[in-house]
Amino acid sequence: MPDPHSFFNQKTCDRCQEELEGARTTSWFTEETICMGCSDEETIIKMKLRKGGENPDEYEGCGFVPEVETT
Repeated sequence: MPDPHSFFNQKTCDRCQEELEGARTTSWFTEETICMGCSDEETIIKMKLRKGGENPDEYEGCGFVPEVETT
């Protein structure tokens, strides 16, 4: 069983390895603990999925971050 306090004790972002200073969140797509910069990138991906006619709720907790076109 994972340590329930590990989210708060974690020192670096699972995605970009930057130091976690204060604010952090869990990835919308995976169970990674991520910094707010990586969370902002996920928000952009979710908006692109909506724009492309896909339902981002179908991807919640899917275990990977979906790739979307950048154009």
